[in-house]
Amino acid sequence: MVTLDLRQEAARQRHLFADRIESLDESSWDESSWCAGWRVRDVLAHLVRNAESTPLSLVGDLFLGGFRPDYSVSKAAYRLSAEPVPELVDRLRRAADERLHSGSSAKPFGIGDILVHSADAFRPLGHEVEVVPAVAAAVLDAYWDKARMVVHAAPHRGRRLVAADHDWSRGSGPEVRGRTIDLVLLVANRRQALSSLEGPGLAGL
Repeated sequence: MVTLDLRQEAARQRHLFADRIESLDESSWDESSWCAGWRVRDVLAHLVRNAESTPLSLVGDLFLGGFRPDYSVSKAAYRLSAEPVPELVDRLRRAADERLHSGSSAKPFGIGDILVHSADAFRPLGHEVEVVPAVAAAVLDAYWDKARMVVHAAPHRGRRLVAADHDWSRGSGPEVRGRTIDLVLLVANRRQALSSLEGPGLAGL
């Protein structure tokens, strides 16, 4: 997977998120997401904030959040989610295009943030996350040793994960098998995705 592909995928996923949330009825914007305490509109606001972020804005968010990273992220999302959803949708599209055309790099870990939060917002509403398995596999590799820093858990430890839709496997122990996107959600500690997986490694999760 070359850098250009990752930038294009990041832009595609942001546009897909914008299109889907725009197609929802307004009541769905206030439905609960998989993120504790976040509505669908809060997830949108978080993705907009990330897409528009600069080093200065990140420092500003940390300052306003008392230099507590998790709290700072949530507080920034809550502030921005007060804006009208159509405006946030437009901003997400603009930011996606600006980052693509500016040549800004995209890393698998960052794309993982978009994929995981897409599932957070839309799976409770019955919508799937569309991603090329090779891209999800790159996210899995990026998350494997570092997910604990973000989600403060490592449910994949002591298990062997095997993708059913791509030539990818990693780890040792009882096997957990499923689509690459569902394995990404497991590593990101989204236990809601367990029903989409199978194998003896699910015991205890």
